Amino acid sequence: MAVELWIDDGNPWYLSPDIWVVPSDDPNDPPGMPYEGISAYVWARVHNRGSTAVSNATVRYYWADPSTLITRASATLIGTSSASLVAGETKDVLCVTPWVPQFVNSGHECLIAEAFAPADPLPRSSPSDPIDVPGDRHVAQRNISVGKAAPMMMFLHPFVMGAGSRGGELAIRVRRAPLETLKPLVRAIGLDGVPEELLEVDEVGIRPYRCGEPVDDAGKPELALELRSGERRGMALAVRVPEKALEGAAALFLVEQLAGEDVVGGVGVLVLVERGEEGRPRRERGSRKREAPAGGRRTSRRRT
Repeated sequence: MAVELWIDDGNPWYLSPDIWVVPSDDPNDPPGMPYEGISAYVWARVHNRGSTAVSNATVRYYWADPSTLITRASATLIGTSSASLVAGETKDVLCVTPWVPQFVNSGHECLIAEAFAPADPLPRSSPSDPIDVPGDRHVAQRNISVGKAAPMMMFLHPFVMGAGSRGGELAIRVRRAPLETLKPLVRAIGLDGVPEELLEVDEVGIRPYRCGEPVDDAGKPELALELRSGERRGMALAVRVPEKALEGAAALFLVEQLAGEDVVGGVGVLVLVERGEEGRPRRERGSRKREAPAGGRRTSRRRT
């Protein structure tokens, strides 16, 4: 007889569809991408796959700067809820504390949720240890951002690369993922569906970056950096969008930190093309645009 709590990972593991945000004062409104400065609610889907019921399991919710390596020390607690589940039950659990996203790293932030109970505790770890999302069924991470880009633009997505408690040479890479990877996430990130038009880019890479500095080239698709124990380094995914890119075209990029062959952290970035009104071709089908919640403002870049 045992309690066995899970919050499921995604594919890749840092794109969990079982964590989502409602950008509204009403937690029962449709999910979507959060907006800087606008109150939102966070949900997590919790499973008890054990053979014993659990009463008042703890569910904790965090946000963190987009980072390829996240620790509990680098994450910020949003709030804590509780849930009771019978054996085999799945339940959507609301974080009862509202979350107001901040303007950090262009407004993009990562979400983490974990579920545990005295009968099914979290594995022991220190606050400086990386959160072991793929190895720990109690915890999941949703680290995806949606950004808008115009033709001939150098699109930048800042993130943090960290060394955790161990320093040394660390590798980081960017790879392109099929748009079908988004299918389980469509509801969670507020898309109407998987984008149909593929965006072919002129350049894509990773580079060291400080917010506000000019960027002329995209960098390299893979880098190795020497970091000290606990050091964090500002980086950016850089994508140059071609002049002939079509309205609504999209590309999904995965930025991943490696320890040997193992992926220890990652950031997903969906780049969508928007064009101006004059002299710019549009797709025949067009696309629906999501509006900001009532009382807020719509923005194309400051989304998490």
